[in-house]
Amino acid sequence: MNMSGLSAFRALSIAASSAFQTQAIRTMAVKAAGASAVSKPRAKKETSSSTKTKTTKAASSKASSSKAASASKPKPKKVVPAPKPKKAEALPMPKRPSTSWGLFFVEHLAKVRASGQNVVPTKESAVASARWKEMSESEKQVYKDKYRADLEEFKRQTEERLQELTPAQYKIENSRRQALRAAGKKSLPSLKDPNAPKRPLSSFFLFAQEQRNTGKFSHLPLKEQAASFAEAWDKSADKSTYLERSRVAMEAYKKEKAAYEAQNK
Repeated sequence: MNMSGLSAFRALSIAASSAFQTQAIRTMAVKAAGASAVSKPRAKKETSSSTKTKTTKAASSKASSSKAASASKPKPKKVVPAPKPKKAEALPMPKRPSTSWGLFFVEHLAKVRASGQNVVPTKESAVASARWKEMSESEKQVYKDKYRADLEEFKRQTEERLQELTPAQYKIENSRRQALRAAGKKSLPSLKDPNAPKRPLSSFFLFAQEQRNTGKFSHLPLKEQAASFAEAWDKSADKSTYLERSRVAMEAYKKEKAAYEAQNK
């Protein structure tokens, strides 16, 4: 082989070697790029897994701390509502009789029922009211007399019943009536024990009683008499006498009342 052929062969060898090296470098670069692409998702997955683990730990820690805090706080006591006081039962008392109009209305309803008709209270009330207005005074007097007799019998029975009650029963019944009046039932007076000691007059009423007994104010109406007594009381220079009499009477009353209640328990 001559020198020119040798040089050509060397040139081809160098070129082939260079091309081979270039191809090898390219192959390595492609592999490296693929490995990098594959490794990135794994890193992301590992990162998300790590974050999830941290979040779970944080939530668990928070739940544990909240449980510990709730356990450390005292539990509020259940508020049990107080039982409602039982309503005091009314004492059996005589029933107040119907008025003259009430007696007539009851009689009218009885006549309607006896005729076989249906009783409509609102309708029959209007009919009975119209008839009552048309009646003469002599016709109404029958019902008025009946009411007066019934009222006298009611008072007699009530007086007998009041004599039977004890001071404790009076106290309970009057408390019940006071509560009903506060709720709106005004027409329910307190019961008065006829056997209990009487509360004495105040200093002013002692003075007014004496003024009335003098007869100086008898010509005046009751309202003007009361105004005159009040004016005379304001100008009186002897109030201390009436105040002392009232004080002594009140002390005696308290002792008598205590003895009466102790005796009739």
